[in-house]
Amino acid sequence: MRDDRYFQFPLFLLRDLMTDKKSTLNDIIKYGLYSYSETIQTNMIDVITQLMYCYYRHRNDLTGNLQKSMQLYIGNGKLCLDEDYCGFDSNNFYPENEINQLTEIFKNDIDFQNEAIEFIKIRKSYSYFGVDGDYEKCIIVGKEIQSEIPKGEPMPMVNKNQLFEFRDNDKTEFELMQFAVNIAIRSIIGERSYSKTNKQLILCRAFGYNTIKHLPESMPEVYRKYSNRYHIDKVLQRLEVDNWNLIFYGRNIRGIYIGIKKRISLEKLIEVAEKKKYKTRIEELKATKKATLQKVLNDIQKQKEHH
Repeated sequence: MRDDRYFQFPLFLLRDLMTDKKSTLNDIIKYGLYSYSETIQTNMIDVITQLMYCYYRHRNDLTGNLQKSMQLYIGNGKLCLDEDYCGFDSNNFYPENEINQLTEIFKNDIDFQNEAIEFIKIRKSYSYFGVDGDYEKCIIVGKEIQSEIPKGEPMPMVNKNQLFEFRDNDKTEFELMQFAVNIAIRSIIGERSYSKTNKQLILCRAFGYNTIKHLPESMPEVYRKYSNRYHIDKVLQRLEVDNWNLIFYGRNIRGIYIGIKKRISLEKLIEVAEKKKYKTRIEELKATKKATLQKVLNDIQKQKEHH
């Protein structure tokens, strides 16, 4: 199992995590696979070669539409199969005749061409992540989720091994909250090493909502439970202790500083927080003095006017 693979997904998929864990995590996997497939570069010869390899050796992997299109062109004689060698020459697979024929077919059937490209890309995505599954269902679900992504939606990432560990094993409510809060915190930090935020926003993100203003009026009981300071603090403490590579600091400040351990040390995070706190105090002092000065000057002016 590779450790360096991450699935990206829209934050709103977390909304049903606490009530339907398996379905939620399967949707994250499917969208992650589909999303990554869209970044894959390929060329037409490679697409046709792999399409023919699947047709000869793994026909059931093909989508329903691809199988129908293949049968159509085989039936009308525009695509002739290699009945003897199935595209193999010695140990090499290079179906030259099929490549030439499908190149011409694709010129007149753009839908067939696009479906072939889409299928080969999703297949490569599965290979990259080292997972198995239903290619056609992944494409359908991935497209459906993509069409529902609102503008400005956070797109967090989650480690492949962690994702499958949580999907395939029983987890307590507290463990699921750790998983969700970890994703929430990383979605707030983004590409930076740290960020200043508050527990309300962290909890909001953990339940799949971008900001507090996006929260619906009615939230599940588990949300209200972790809105309690004791319960959310316990999750944050365990995230630090249980090696989720997160660090926090919030002494005598409004909000909390959150950091990713691999990007910033605890010492540096505290230094940043304390310096900003000191700078804020100075700015507040300056503002107070300025306001007080203005008040005094106004009072003096009024006194002069009365005399």
